[in-house]
Amino acid sequence: MARYDIRAGDLAKTMGVSHNSIANLRKAKTMPRLDGESLNRLCNALNYLAQDLQGEITPTDLISYTKDSGTPTSVEVPGDSGRSSLNQKKNPRSTDTQTQSSLSAA
Repeated sequence: MARYDIRAGDLAKTMGVSHNSIANLRKAKTMPRLDGESLNRLCNALNYLAQDLQGEITPTDLISYTKDSGTPTSVEVPGDSGRSSLNQKKNPRSTDTQTQSSLSAA
């Protein structure tokens, strides 16, 4: 919001939510739960309100990952012949169609 000079009140009004909802989202210490529709509304509102926007704001612009310093790089699974369960490729999970269509609409 600061990067694009967007005020919380303007974002709340554009999204149709309370100012407190935006304040809670900004000060959350953990990742808040957002369904596909809410995430779509958030990105659309940010794109509408953004000043000097070079490209569209997408969900990947809103999320950053920082690895904890104490997080192990691999986890041993008993009886798994020494292979790491975290390093194995996971099967993609299916996404419900409503969330999929909401994200596609963005």
